[in-house]
Amino acid sequence: MTGVSNTVHSLNYSDQPVRESHILDLLNVAVWAPNDGLREPWRFIFIGSGNTGIMSGMQEQAPAYLILVIKEDRDPHKREEDFAAASCLMQNFYLLAQESKLHVRMTMNDWIYDRISAQRFGVHKDERVVAVLEMGYLEQTIMPVIAANSANLHFELL
Repeated sequence: MTGVSNTVHSLNYSDQPVRESHILDLLNVAVWAPNDGLREPWRFIFIGSGNTGIMSGMQEQAPAYLILVIKEDRDPHKREEDFAAASCLMQNFYLLAQESKLHVRMTMNDWIYDRISAQRFGVHKDERVVAVLEMGYLEQTIMPVIAANSANLHFELL
């Protein structure tokens, strides 16, 4: 099992805590990522301030983490659909978090595929970790890069 990637991330987080109530507010909107039958096969494991040491050596250091877990359906079509819906949920969460200046970085480090490591966080045998979201408020806001000469997109509806 490999630990954290060798990529150096120079993020300086502020002392502002990531409140669990704020994460719940964001998730209540982000879960609008429907799939067939409107299944919601996911659950979330929040690791907030004071508990982040448990991620040491497994993830980059961050003020808070959100582990997205989905149930592994026996039907391969439902399983793939559930993974796709969970991916949409993560994108929704990311966009919502940006509005409140919460920095979110999605990671898929090797440990999420190791059953023993995943069980350490309460992941059940019939579940899998989709990704870990590293979260925190940055000391300096990262400004989005805007292309000076972006191409115009033209399309035609049939």
